Amino acid sequence: MTFRGKRSQVKAKLSWKDGKGSRQPPILPTPPPLGEILATIQLEDLGDGATEIDGSARITNTHYLTSYNWINGSSPQIIVPGEPAAWTPLSKPVQLREDSGRYYRDKNAARYPLYPLEPMIRAIMIEKPDFSLESLDIVGCGSTLGNLLRFARGQGSPFRMLIEVVGNAVFFIRRENSPMETIPDVRGYGHAFPEAYTSWTEATRGSESHQRLITYDFAGMSCLVRFEADGYLPDMIPDRSRALPEPTPGTNDVEPNDLLLSIEAATISTVLPITTTTKSTTLKIKKRGCYIPQCAVFDLKTRSAKRSNADTLSEELGRLWIRQIPNFILAYHTSGKFNDIRVRDVRQELKQWEVSQKPGLLKFATLLQMVVSFARSVDDGKLEVEFEQDSNILNLRSPGGVVRSVLPSCLADTWDI
Repeated sequence: MTFRGKRSQVKAKLSWKDGKGSRQPPILPTPPPLGEILATIQLEDLGDGATEIDGSARITNTHYLTSYNWINGSSPQIIVPGEPAAWTPLSKPVQLREDSGRYYRDKNAARYPLYPLEPMIRAIMIEKPDFSLESLDIVGCGSTLGNLLRFARGQGSPFRMLIEVVGNAVFFIRRENSPMETIPDVRGYGHAFPEAYTSWTEATRGSESHQRLITYDFAGMSCLVRFEADGYLPDMIPDRSRALPEPTPGTNDVEPNDLLLSIEAATISTVLPITTTTKSTTLKIKKRGCYIPQCAVFDLKTRSAKRSNADTLSEELGRLWIRQIPNFILAYHTSGKFNDIRVRDVRQELKQWEVSQKPGLLKFATLLQMVVSFARSVDDGKLEVEFEQDSNILNLRSPGGVVRSVLPSCLADTWDI
């Protein structure tokens, strides 16, 4: 890690074309200003001291904690624990319309820009009041941790994220140009396909996404990770009228590649809908839905049939590993008609990937330890992490522009510090 002084900002040029010729670039929000560089981490720095964490550069003690669904409406509302959409394939393929509409880069920020990570903490306090929040070292999401993993492996696109220390926990928070920033020029069937091939239950009707919270140990640190689940496989839960009970240590703590074993010994009970509403600033919270075990959750990708020979799974294993998702659905289409749908149990592939990627995971472990240690050393515990295009350097900066605290004071003050 190298400490740096102030550095002038360089304006980036943006050009945009499609396959049919030049078009006007989309109107993008102005990026927030960059703060002063406090330190830098070069990719080559991550090789030092790796032997000290050799045994901890793997995920262990994976544990599904709780979950919530965002509900469509004029005001932000979640249901806890909610449940993922169920895999309900069509009896025969039909022609689907190509994706169209507005798709946000960060659904949590778009739904609740005040405090995008507040719902996950509220869900834990409601469903798992005995969970030890103060025991956490890292609180993040699949996106933030995924960006850092790709940097450590010498890959990835530019990104920015905010860092804030609350108690002992170091929060990793996405930072887009705007909470309402959308993905421009969306094409394909990545949204149309799940709308046709998955279904929400009556209890979760009106849901627009399912967010899951899992904990695991990595690099000698306790991590809480939020991610969006595309759905679950009902066949993995033979009796759908019953839901997995609240996980408890010793019965549902499982190794990352043995997630299916948790269902075999589980005693199952129903979580009945509750209509009580809990107010949190402007966030509405209702208890509704039921626990779906992690072993049944899947990630979904669609591709053109022209790419059926490409090794898409290998490209996605890093994402699945961060999220500890054991099932992968890959659907191939011809002009929007899906005749080739592959549902795979990828636990063995994840295990092999973790072994084969050990050098990169050692660097990832070192990187997380460096960022966490530096954040805890900063007086106010607030940073911004920035990675530039075509660079092997991660900049640790003072947060630039207007930055709101990660949690409202009424919630942060309850953290046991």
